[in-house]
This record gives sequence, structure tokens and C-alpha cells, in this order.
Amino acid sequence: MSTRDLSIKTNVLKRLAKEQVFYNEEKQRQQKRIDAMVAKDPENYDIKKQREVLDETLDMLPDVERRKKSAHQELASLVININPDLKTSKEYEDAVQALEAFE
Repeated sequence: MSTRDLSIKTNVLKRLAKEQVFYNEEKQRQQKRIDAMVAKDPENYDIKKQREVLDETLDMLPDVERRKKSAHQELASLVININPDLKTSKEYEDAVQALEAFE
């Protein structure tokens, strides 16, 4: 294992955490959009389409959570089994910080 492997796994975890935040924000935005449309015209056909978009977003949330947990476990395993010489590297510190931040 190299510092490159550690860096890649750390960045994967960070990206998935950002993706999770994005989908949660998208869920809230979409729900607000639907609520506003229903308040204006509850019979509007576009509401159905917007609900489909919301459903797609909701479907992505468990997948992102699963992938984030997997990435967290892989990175934790790398950190636990790391070569002692690499424990002073910046990549190791970044990995530990990412594990703590995205538990």
C-alpha cells in the first residue's frame, strides 16, 4: 500500500459525503417546488413529473449511504493496516480526518 492508495480512498469518501449532502439538499428543494406547485394548482400535470424527479432523488439516497459506508470501511481498514513509516505522511493525516468527519 502506498500514500497514493490512501489518497484515492480518502477522496472517494469525501466525494461520496458531498454527493450525500447534494441529494439531501436536492430532496428538500424538490419537495418545496412540489409544495408550491400544489398550492398554486393541485391538478397540474407537471406535479406528477416533479414527484417522479423527487422519487428518483429519494432512490439515490440509500445507494449513496451504502457506498459511503463501504468507502468508510475500506479507508478505515487501510488506516488500521498502514505501514508505520507512512503514519507521518500528510495522506495519512487526511485519511484520519476524513474518517472522523464522515462517520
